[in-house]
Amino acid sequence: RLFNSTRLPKPNRDELVTDESGRHLLVLRKGNFYVFDLLDKDGNIMKASEIQAHLQYILSDTSPAAEFPLGYLTSEERNTWALLRQKLLDNGNQDALKKVDSAVFCLCLDDFPTKDPIHLSHNMLHGSSLNRWYDKSFSIIMMGDGTTAINFEHSWGDGVAVLRFQNEVFKDSTQRPAVSPQSLPATVDSSRAVQKLQFHLDDPLKVAINNAKERVEATANSLTIATMEFKRGGKEFLKAQKLSPDAISQLSLQMAFLKQYGKTT
Repeated sequence: RLFNSTRLPKPNRDELVTDESGRHLLVLRKGNFYVFDLLDKDGNIMKASEIQAHLQYILSDTSPAAEFPLGYLTSEERNTWALLRQKLLDNGNQDALKKVDSAVFCLCLDDFPTKDPIHLSHNMLHGSSLNRWYDKSFSIIMMGDGTTAINFEHSWGDGVAVLRFQNEVFKDSTQRPAVSPQSLPATVDSSRAVQKLQFHLDDPLKVAINNAKERVEATANSLTIATMEFKRGGKEFLKAQKLSPDAISQLSLQMAFLKQYGKTT
């Protein structure tokens, strides 16, 4: 369920779908959707320099932000989204949605840099929804300054699988990087390799997108995040005391909840 997977909205009960035939990456930028193949016909990963060229091609696209960003709909109440998705299908968007659903994973490219830890937390947790597709099994979010995090849909599995995957990616990309700031992209025709997805939207769907935007922004604005960097010890100190760092984290959350609300559940 980690790759090529999507949570499809259905009336009263969603469906987890995996399409292992998908060989492409889904890239979101300014609410626009792009796809290009990551794997060849034999399942081998394409050359890093080719992937670099395709990503640079997307970053060089001067298209404005999408007027009606479809990603907002994935933040809707699930039964509402199920009805709207069916309308999208009825409007002739079957092929475009299939490419979204079957993509290996989603890469969200945000053009702005990180301001501070609170801004970072908000952006990686929910973002503006303009540049997100919350139904994908996981999305890698990269900001304009290179700060990167992962946002994943939780119904298919636990965070342990995603953490293991990300740890392996981090280790490999830092110890054996396939590209560097000095790397040159391959000389390939990215205009043919990269497809920009187009969606057919009627007036009711446009209204629904605007309504979803208002609702998710109201929800996001109601969320308060505060940060504190604790420097008097970490997981190694806790392990030396024969304490589980995860258990201490969970207890800290329960203590904070108890202090705030006077109860533990």
